[in-house]
Amino acid sequence: MGIVRDTKSSRKIPSGMLYILFSFTPWVVYWVICGMGSKMGVVIPLAISLLLVIPQIHKKDFNSMELFSFLYFSTATTATFIFNLNIFVEKSGFLGYLTLFLMALFSLIIKKPFTFQVSKRDYPEIYWKEKSFLVINNIITGVWAVIFIANATIFLLNETSAIILSNTLIAFGITFSIVFPLKAPAYFATKEFRKYDWRVNLTQKPKGEYDVIIVGSGIAGLTCGALLSKRGYKVLVLEQHHKVGGYCSSFERKDFVFNTGVENVSGLWEKGPVTYLLKELGFEEGRTFRKE
Repeated sequence: MGIVRDTKSSRKIPSGMLYILFSFTPWVVYWVICGMGSKMGVVIPLAISLLLVIPQIHKKDFNSMELFSFLYFSTATTATFIFNLNIFVEKSGFLGYLTLFLMALFSLIIKKPFTFQVSKRDYPEIYWKEKSFLVINNIITGVWAVIFIANATIFLLNETSAIILSNTLIAFGITFSIVFPLKAPAYFATKEFRKYDWRVNLTQKPKGEYDVIIVGSGIAGLTCGALLSKRGYKVLVLEQHHKVGGYCSSFERKDFVFNTGVENVSGLWEKGPVTYLLKELGFEEGRTFRKE
């Protein structure tokens, strides 16, 4: 198998963190301008949130963040300029973070955490239906919900140090959103293995000629063996056939080459599973596969 067909390999997937910064833009503008006491602090964010919602109206796929932002600033503009209420300017910190808390809570209730919409921009569709993928986003959204309600409380009780404390919490949320998705999958996978009580202790190597014996040299066995070998284990792979590869192999009949099962290899796009595996094992993509 030396041929790869992967139409997604050249696709540039937008950064989720960059997108969520755009989602927060109307709120940042709102708090800055309202902090100066100007009523325009509700009008300009309304225009920005409208620009963010329009593409979603066209696609009929709404993100909770942009939808709540538009509804909030529409209400704030109406109350400020039509009913002459100044509460959305004077209590911008409290009302803004309270709305974001309700948004995060609502997205969890309908089982569409707002960070899930963002994460979908960084990962291929094959990951979206993974149970752990949704669990991770539920946790991240839950953390943001706590941060939002904490900030709302801070602005309600203590206006003096509110900005410093709220920014500290926001910084924590951003750090958590970056680090947690990197660590959580390994934790959940390990937790799943513990259910079967295999009692595998990778910190203490067994005594003998080989540390690990793998029966079958299919793509799974070879991958497992390569990863273990990289980590310093002596691996023995047993195979009854004269060729390795399993379904990722081929045979010849009368000058024709036939695939044993797999016709193409997918997952070579940016952050794809095969791309990640090749980098982990120290292989360069261009020297491993031949594109057609």
